Amino acid sequence: MNVIRKLLLQHRAEVHAQMIAARAKAAEPFEAELRAVNIALAALDGAPLIEEEPEQPSPDPKPEAARKSRLSRGRIKRSLEDMILASLRAHDEGADTGTILESLERRWNRSFQESRVVEELRRLAAARTVVLERGHWRMRELPAAWTGETSAQHVAA
Repeated sequence: MNVIRKLLLQHRAEVHAQMIAARAKAAEPFEAELRAVNIALAALDGAPLIEEEPEQPSPDPKPEAARKSRLSRGRIKRSLEDMILASLRAHDEGADTGTILESLERRWNRSFQESRVVEELRRLAAARTVVLERGHWRMRELPAAWTGETSAQHVAA
């Protein structure tokens, strides 16, 4: 009885090892493809590539202060609020939700859910940043820095 138990435990360990090897062999082409897709997405986003497993440690690690001082490359990350406000600044007379969505899609080349945009517009209205008048959203008041006007520009030459 004890010999049979040892043989079964040994066989179970062998089957388990074969199963792990089979999973690794089956996952190998998918991992390579996933790595290629991650590289492509990182290139499109302009973000630094994050390696899943470091191959070898860098010989000269940079101090933390030196890494933070370096400027990041790629697109500036903007919140939906910033994008909506930029769209409304482009439409001085105000814009309806459809026009704002179209403006966002055209400028940032990506689609936005209308419900998220409306929710953000309502949040901005509650914060008294934008107002809804006759079906058009508009900025409550445009600061001089956004319009590009300063008191120095009004001086006659």
